[in-house]
Order: sequence, then structure tokens, then C-alpha cells
Amino acid sequence: MKAGRRLNENTSMLETMAKGLEGLRVVEAGGPIAAPLAAKFMADLGATVLKIEPPEGDPARRRGPFRDGKADPEASGLFLALNTSKRSLVLDLRESAAQTALEDLLEDADLFIHDFSPPEMAARGLDFARFSARNARLVMVSITPFGLTGPYRDFRAVDLNLIHAGGWGWVFPGVPADKRKPPIKPFGHQALIQAGIHGATAALAACYGGSWSGRGEHVDLSIQEVLASFLGRHLHCYIYSGRVESRLPRKVSSPSSCFPCRDGAVYILCPEQDQWWRLVEMMGNPAWAVPEEFDSPTARGERTEIINSKLSEWTAGWEAEALFKACQERRIPAAPLLTFDQVAEQEHLRARGFFVEHHHPVAGKVTLTGPSFRLKDSWWALRSPAPRLGEANAQRGQIFRAQGKNGYQGEPETTVKRDRSRGLPLSGVRVLDLTWVWAGPQCTQILAFLGAEVNKIEWATRLDLARRLPPFRPGEEGNVNRSGYFNHLGQAKRSVAINLAKPEGIALVKRLAGVSDVVVSNFGFGVMERLGLSAEEFQAINPDLIVVRISAFGQDGPIKHYTGYGPAVLPISGLTALTGYELATPQDVGIAYADPNAGAHAALSIAAALLARRRNGGGQDIDVSLWEAMIASAFEGWISFAMGHNITEPLGNRDPVIAPHGCYRCAGEEAWVSVAATSEGEWRALCTEMGRPELAEEPRFRDNAARKANEDDLDRLIGEWCAGQERWALTRRLQAAGVPAFPSLNAKDVAEDPHLAARSFFGVAEHPEVGSMTHAGVPWHLANGGNGVPAPAPLLGQHTKVVLEGLLGIDPGELEKLRAQGVLE
Repeated sequence: MKAGRRLNENTSMLETMAKGLEGLRVVEAGGPIAAPLAAKFMADLGATVLKIEPPEGDPARRRGPFRDGKADPEASGLFLALNTSKRSLVLDLRESAAQTALEDLLEDADLFIHDFSPPEMAARGLDFARFSARNARLVMVSITPFGLTGPYRDFRAVDLNLIHAGGWGWVFPGVPADKRKPPIKPFGHQALIQAGIHGATAALAACYGGSWSGRGEHVDLSIQEVLASFLGRHLHCYIYSGRVESRLPRKVSSPSSCFPCRDGAVYILCPEQDQWWRLVEMMGNPAWAVPEEFDSPTARGERTEIINSKLSEWTAGWEAEALFKACQERRIPAAPLLTFDQVAEQEHLRARGFFVEHHHPVAGKVTLTGPSFRLKDSWWALRSPAPRLGEANAQRGQIFRAQGKNGYQGEPETTVKRDRSRGLPLSGVRVLDLTWVWAGPQCTQILAFLGAEVNKIEWATRLDLARRLPPFRPGEEGNVNRSGYFNHLGQAKRSVAINLAKPEGIALVKRLAGVSDVVVSNFGFGVMERLGLSAEEFQAINPDLIVVRISAFGQDGPIKHYTGYGPAVLPISGLTALTGYELATPQDVGIAYADPNAGAHAALSIAAALLARRRNGGGQDIDVSLWEAMIASAFEGWISFAMGHNITEPLGNRDPVIAPHGCYRCAGEEAWVSVAATSEGEWRALCTEMGRPELAEEPRFRDNAARKANEDDLDRLIGEWCAGQERWALTRRLQAAGVPAFPSLNAKDVAEDPHLAARSFFGVAEHPEVGSMTHAGVPWHLANGGNGVPAPAPLLGQHTKVVLEGLLGIDPGELEKLRAQGVLE
């Protein structure tokens, strides 16, 4: 495999790079994934990150994978991937002297981010009020399984439990499956990874807000809530129609599956009617595909079995690569199913320099994934390899102080140019939203929830697909203002209806760009340029503008022009190949995960660019590829391959290292509970609760390696014990014993969850047409800023007048003239 870039090439460019986050002082603690990932984003963008480790080191140091199977805490693949560009300081935060040392560090820091649970926080003395008394500008981000308040606040949970607590497992896999098999999780620690991305975004936004106000912030981020916000139509289908979707669903549209080829498989997706007819033509217009029963996405969804059967017969005669290219030449979304060794050989990724080769003093040459977003004025780099344990101990008191007082923070503003009175981190930031469907709207929703003013440009002749997609309340199907899917993603935004087919409409968008801070789009490659709305044109109007373009394959490279939606990007990321029931056929992950994942990465890039602009000035051009962002979030599969341990088969609910780690049937119809034991103490506690303490002494279960080798027997015993018990009673019993456990929640469970209700997670702002319907809300609480969803999704064009009059000064007479000309809709 040829790496795209090398670390020494990156470091040689550092002197000529823009400053980026250089000067931002970050303290990180916890691990192994959520907080380290959040801090890694900042470190690779130039921040000084001091990683606090206990004497035994971050847990990732012991997880591996290790080359040649030789365990070495300085050469664990997971640790190497998550801790580039950082410094390591050993402090045992369970001791009072170390807690005092941490307070001293935080007095000079801008940001403290950790992922300890509330009981662990108390044991380590992590108290924002005390820290803030010494440093009023400090931002602290607490990433916890269920948040700092509510009935579940003290529950133990690993990624497995959180996937099921957030409702994702219930809709997974998203193809017809055996009802006797449990709901499952995607490969890797996707719950913790999303927590890291969202935690980093909220952290950087809070630092930006603090740079204006001079005031710090405590961000209370719930991982369960992050996942619940990703459920999209699955959650809102229950809220709007009362129907609970599961891993045995009817497809919203078809085809939307992997189909067999002579040498592999190809995923084919046709959400739009014209894509389906192009596929039918490509197949030679077979008689079975022509009837009226296939003339709409909904009709095809009801006939998924027929379509899948007939398409499989046709695709079986193709080679995967040839079918992929033939579909793409006809603008039919398609992608081959790739394993990570195949991902490594993709010409497009190599041409974009996505893989970065560097040298670690212990592990030797290591190839890592590159950034999940590309900056035109690049200040991303792997500045140094992952640190050795405690290598910064001797410089503990000097690392931050050498940068001077106040670090990255700007002075409090004296002249207010925008309304920042709401107190949210991004108050005063204006976003021009040219997005549709999911990836772009997910990005701008995160920005809106952080306080940005988001003005969404829409036009009836090119209606956002999200307004056309279900769920709808019965009898309201097709009403563009009543889609639960749109009304979730559109919360806290404004709708401006401008016809972009008219030159006058394009001129209005350019004028809005001139008074905005950020422009976000996620149309196919070249669409914005053909409209005359390129990044160059935007920045010629407003040099300080941050322009973000989200697309399937990025803005350059051999297949930049290929089309793709989230579901069709997952198969080429390597994630699909490792997802499904253990040792079985790979499966769909249940949601179009690549879409919200790319949206989250895009929001993170914007928060970083805003903070960098606050200190250094200037705009930014950001290129977000769904493919690269998805590989970056599937880095565990990549690092296993890079360290010589290529995983090629799905694992179901199982973990590559830990046992037990599964989802077990309980008493009742479709009732399941997820259970894991991550330590010998938890394993012994589980045996005691099972009434089988002797199991802990059996040779086949005596330690984790033995349990992993006998996992089938282990799962059978735990499954037999769980089978007759009520899932919530069992969960509370195991939690009381200190064992991570949680039921697998369906959409109804999530919507009616008392913990989420206690934390006011669901937005209930009154909508002009659907009333007080609930929607998934903000997955974090702020100590000093406002909380909750401030406004419902807009009606189509609801804010055209107020935005154009208020921001551009267009008088009512001119508005009427534009409306008569068809410029305004």
C-alpha cells in the first residue's frame, strides 16, 4: 500500500501553515475513545493538548491491536491512532495531590475535556464550580453515558449498551432478519466516536463564545442523546404515526441493498424516481420492472422482495467494479462492498492523500487515516506521534505558561456588531444553509442548536427531499410542511424561498453570503459551480466567509463526479463488511449513517474555523467527503488492518477483545438486554448475580482470554439466565452490582424514556401546522447558556420576507416585484 503523505512532509510545512488552533490549551482525561478522539481533532489542528494518564496509562494502551501479537503499552494501535500530536502527563486523579496538580494546570488552560462517568468524576474531584473559581474563562466538557442528571446518571455503560440505549440497535440490521436473533451494533465503538465528534464541536463552539463574552462554560454531553438524535425517521415514525420500525422493516424505497456479483457485491440505491428508470433502462427494460407498481419510491418499498430477487439475478452476471462504474456513468448511486485491505488500494483515496504514513519511536512505521475534512488553507497535520507514557512529566508546569496568559481566548467584546444576547456559544454567527436531505441539514442543525442563526434557502421546484420523505401523520402524506423527517432536522432554522433557476435569485444568495459567516452546501459535485455559487465567488464577495462543501467523494480526485448518498457510502468505507451477525453476511447498519456522520464532522470543522478566524482572521474553504469522514469514524477497522490484523467478518454484538459482550433475550415479546463485563471485578459480580459464582473459577472463564476463547458457551449460559427475567428489573439488578447493562430500546421506548424526559431532551416548540409534536432535541446541556430547542422547523418560505428585509434592506415593493417575477416562491 502506498501512503498518501508522510509525517515529515507534514511537519516541514508547519512553518508556512496558517495558525489554526495554535495557542489553544487543552487538558484531556479519561479514555479510551471519546475524550481522546475529541482532543485529537484539536491537537492535529494545532492546539496544545496535555493528556492526563493514570500510572497504568490510558486503557487504549492495553487494548491493541499489537503487531505480531506482542503486547506493548507504547505500541497499541488504538492508542497510536487516537493520540497523535499530544503530550502525556501521569497524574493519579484518585489522589488528592494529583487533583491539586490538575487544578493548577486548569488555571492556565482554555479547555478541559473528559469522559469519566459521574461517580468517577466525584472520585477524582472534577468540579466545574471549583475550577471556574480559579479560571473564569475555562470551558469544561463532560462526556458521560447518560448525562450528569436524570435517573440513569450513575449507570455504567460501554459502547454496546449505549447503541441499544439510543435506539440504534433496534433498527439494526436494516434488512429482513431472523426475529430469533438479537438487535445488533455496528462494528467498532461508534457511540463513543460520535460522542467524541460532538464533544469536540461543542467544546470549540464554547471556546468561541467565551472569546467574546469572557465567560467559561460547562458542557454536559449525553452519549445516549447523541445517538437518539441520529435515529432520524425511525424515531419520528413512531412519534408521527405510532408505528415502531425494527430490524425487520419495510423499506422506505427500493432498491437499497447489497446485490451479489461474480467477485463480490455492489450496493445499489435509487431514492429518486429518475434513478430507478435509468436502472431499468440499464437492465434492458425487463418486463417485470415496467409495471405501474414500481412508479414511486413508496410503491417500490412495498415490493422490496420482488425487486431484490430480480436485481440479484441480474447483478450476479457482473463483476463488482464494472457494475459500480456502469451505474455511476448513468448517475445511479452504487458502490462496491469493500474490506479494509481493499479500501487501502482505492485510487481516489490515494490521489487525495487520505492515508498518512508516519514513524513511531516504538511501533515503527504506522499508516493512519487522514483528516475527516480538508482545509484549503491547511493547518491540519500529525505534528508528532502518540506520546510515551509520562513523557511530559518534567515540563508539567511550563507547557501552558510558556504560551502566556489568556492563551487562545480573545478579549471580551466592547462593540457588539451582532446580537449575542442569547448566551449560546454561536450566538451572532450567521449561516447561509444551501443543504438538503441529511448530511448538510445535520451539520446546520448542530450549528443552530449551538446558537447560530441558520437561514435555509429552499425553492419549490427543487424541493428538499427531506420535505417529501415520511413519516407523516395519517392523512397528511406529501404535505411539505408536515414531514417528521424534515421537522426534526429543520428545528431552530429559518426558511427563505428563493428560486435559484433565476439570475435574480442567485444574486440574492450572493448578497446573503456577503452578510453571513458560514455557507454550507451538500449538493453533488459541480452543482454549486454551475449555479455560479462557487467557493471562489463567495469568498470574492466576503473574504472572511467560511465555505463548506459536503459531497460523497470530495472536490477533487478521479471519481469526484460520482453520485452518492449515505447508504451507498457505507459499503466502501469498510464498516459494512464488518457489520452484521457474527460470522455471517455483512448487513446494512439500519440508518444512513454516513450522512449524519459527515454532517457532524462538517460542524466540527466549522467550529474550529470560527475559532481560528476569531484569533487569526480570514475565511476558509472546507471540503468534506462522506467517504473519508466515514472511514475516519471506522478507524478501528483501519488500524487493525494497518497493524497486520485485518478483520474480514462481522462480529454482531461481540467485541474483538472483551467477553462477555452481548445482547440477550429476556421475558416478553422482543425484549432484549445488553450486558458486558470489562474487568474481572465486573465478571465476578455478574457470576454472583447469576447465582453461579463458581463460573469465575472455571478454567474456561477464568480470565478474559479464556472467556473470549469460549464465548459461545459463555453466551449460552448468560442467555439461559436472562431468558426468564424482565429486562428493566434485570438491568437495575446488574447496575446495582456494578455490571454494565441496558435494554435494547425501540423507538417507542426512546420517545417515552423517563430519563430523556427528565433531561428535557425532546423539543416541543409549537409548530404552525403540526402543533406540539415532539422531536429529538439538543444532546447537551450548558451551565451558562440557554438549553432546549428554541424554535420549531419552518414552513416553506416562512421567513423570506423577514430575512430579505432585515438582512438586505429590500423594501416591500421590491419584494412583491421579485415575487411576481418568480424569483421568490
